[in-house]
Amino acid sequence: MARLALLSLCLIGLASPVLAQATLTPDTASSSVAAPAGSDAMDQDLDPDGSSEEPMVVSGPPVASKDILKAFYDTCTDISGGNPEASDRANNAGWVPEETADTGPFRSVYAGARDFAGYGSVELWASVETYPSQQLGYCRVDFGDYNNLINFDDLSGMGGLIGKLDDRGDGNVYGAWETPDKKMLVIADRTEGEVEIEFNLLLGDTPAQQN
Repeated sequence: MARLALLSLCLIGLASPVLAQATLTPDTASSSVAAPAGSDAMDQDLDPDGSSEEPMVVSGPPVASKDILKAFYDTCTDISGGNPEASDRANNAGWVPEETADTGPFRSVYAGARDFAGYGSVELWASVETYPSQQLGYCRVDFGDYNNLINFDDLSGMGGLIGKLDDRGDGNVYGAWETPDKKMLVIADRTEGEVEIEFNLLLGDTPAQQN
């Protein structure tokens, strides 16, 4: 009988560590489970600054201010200039077209986006308005420039543009330029890192329709 009691005590002693390991508290149990790959917890651990949501910026050296402004100028003046083949040229230049809503009989619209190193995605919206006697062109680009890389002075001279800037000294800049014949007006601003550039064109008389 004594031997049986002693054997029972030994078995209980051997089982105790197993029972202790099995009776984890809820907090301990949750912290012992690794987060699956791709989960929010894993992503936050991998982010050096602790942020899991940051604007995507295309890698590589930023496109030079004059080069990116020239790209905007060329595409915007082409698409809003009334040439029906301009949208194909924009697509070939790297702009990815987006669907647009029906805007009525007088306006044709092109919308697209393109990634630029150092800035991320740039949104473009352009239109040509054709009325019985005249045509109007419009184009706008929107993108982020949080490091103040854009120098709007680089617009001066493009296509004969002449204008001036109002630099507030805090990163916020406003400017307007026009051509000597006053057929193009360009308005640009950077406010709290967000850039908007607008091209307004007077295209002249509506082309005569060919029968």
